[in-house]
Amino acid sequence: MNGHPPHEGDVEASQVFLDGRRLSAALHAAGPIEPALIEAVNHLNLRIYPRDHQAGDRSAYVVLDLHGVSIGVKRRTGDLYLHADTSETSDQRIAFEINGGGETDHPTH
Repeated sequence: MNGHPPHEGDVEASQVFLDGRRLSAALHAAGPIEPALIEAVNHLNLRIYPRDHQAGDRSAYVVLDLHGVSIGVKRRTGDLYLHADTSETSDQRIAFEINGGGETDHPTH
């Protein structure tokens, strides 16, 4: 990103990427940290893609990579878009839950 906010209607081509190991190093510098948190953060990557005003995005597209799965979220004009990518895992199904409504299984293939 060039440091300047995009003009209304512009699509910025770059992304912001945070490697979990850098975040882990920053957490270590702050003092004692729970080992389970450090382990999770070491394996976490965060990618942020600027919103596409022309497509009606209301937010940036934020992707969290953890445990071989990518979860992407963005707010669009008419809905909340949630994307799960398990293509790098051997998972045959995803069990998910929305707002405490109980688990629902979804096949991955």
